[in-house]
Amino acid sequence: MTTGSSEGAPSGRMPPGLKRLLLRLFRVDERPEPPPGSPESLRTFRASPRFFRYSLLKWGLGQAGALFGLVVSTLGFLPFAFWVSDEGFEFLDIGPWTDFTRALGPLLFVLFFVQLVASLAVLRLGYEMRWYMVSDRALRIRYGIYSVREQTMTVVNIQNMAVKRGPLQRLFGIADVEIRTASGAGSDDDEDSLSRGLLQGLDNAEELRNLLLASLRQSRDAGLGDPDDDAAEIVVEGERVVEAAATWARDDAARPPSSRGAGDESVLAAARQLLAECRELRAAVGRAEG
Repeated sequence: MTTGSSEGAPSGRMPPGLKRLLLRLFRVDERPEPPPGSPESLRTFRASPRFFRYSLLKWGLGQAGALFGLVVSTLGFLPFAFWVSDEGFEFLDIGPWTDFTRALGPLLFVLFFVQLVASLAVLRLGYEMRWYMVSDRALRIRYGIYSVREQTMTVVNIQNMAVKRGPLQRLFGIADVEIRTASGAGSDDDEDSLSRGLLQGLDNAEELRNLLLASLRQSRDAGLGDPDDDAAEIVVEGERVVEAAATWARDDAARPPSSRGAGDESVLAAARQLLAECRELRAAVGRAEG
């Protein structure tokens, strides 16, 4: 297996004991099975350490907003009300709920800091559990902790690849690679679509894209899914079917008019036209091969 700057294990890994505990808790295997293909061709790409810092920034902004909302909301649970007058702050005791509100405010902050630590640990584990595996035949993507998503895409079915960078991603020097297969080449952006694969947080996105392009060219050069061979085979089978239909139509036309159906002449004409079109397609395939 070959490794590069963003391949292999992410740097600064979380404590092994905590990681094993979380993996056992969420029932997630640490490493996915390799995709189909030659073991010698397998390449493993991992999200860049800069992707973790990028995710950490978004997580921090979200936590700061939650903390601000918590502070504002707990003002309503204070054991007094206050307002500003000409003489400064004035306070008003709110009465029998004082003991309850004194306990509730600190409890909310304790719960907030518990989830702060837990969500940070899950964020780190989610970063380490991102796997992108590429072989000469297939691509496997796996990510997620609460809900694990594992996706395998055959290289020969890839239709479109795009490297995407937002402003914040450019600042961190990372990019995403979006891959679409034949069944989803024109579909809407749907993260849950099986025809769309997204490899996030790469600092060598172009290298991965070039590797997939090379695997795709190699598969097509080897004759996997070759369109000319498929077309020739379709033409041959089509000629057999159409000639059989034309023979049936001619035999049916030779019968007395009283025993023929009303649409037999149109069936014979359609069979002849289809046979001519199949022969033209065969000639076009022959010219393309030549």
